[in-house]
Amino acid sequence: MPYSIEVHFDDITNAAIQDMWKLLSKNNIPCRALEKGFSPHITLVYGEITGDKKVKWDFLEKQETFKFEFNTLAAFPDRGVLFLSPQKSNLLTELHKLHDANAEFSSMNKFYRTDLWQPHCSLASRLSPQQLEKCGHLFEDFQFPIEATCVSSNFVKYPRAEVLSSFQFLSE
Repeated sequence: MPYSIEVHFDDITNAAIQDMWKLLSKNNIPCRALEKGFSPHITLVYGEITGDKKVKWDFLEKQETFKFEFNTLAAFPDRGVLFLSPQKSNLLTELHKLHDANAEFSSMNKFYRTDLWQPHCSLASRLSPQQLEKCGHLFEDFQFPIEATCVSSNFVKYPRAEVLSSFQFLSE
């Protein structure tokens, strides 16, 4: 059973991304995040755990909330994934490295390791090339950037979005 550690956003960002999910769904684009009850997020760590299913959050005890911007719509065409791509953010990169170094997963997906990690907030996945093209048209008038505030790290069990534990960041 896979697990992830995800960074979650403020309520305003969540509402904006959920509106995008609803638009996709309304246009017959499968939106698994919406269907499975996920909250908008960026996955920091993804993989398997064979031991205790818990995270020791002490490595985040001084982590403060921080802002960044999603500045474009992008895709992993080979995987059929449509996503929001954030601007390069040292704070987001450092948060990922901290989680990567401290997550006690028995195996981790290579795309979420520090060397290959490309931060993204998935909007839809497992799309055909035609569906990806349709998505591009749906959002062609969308106004970027979207400002986001990272407020917590959540430990989530798949395939449903079951949050097993959460760590709230310190307010700025």
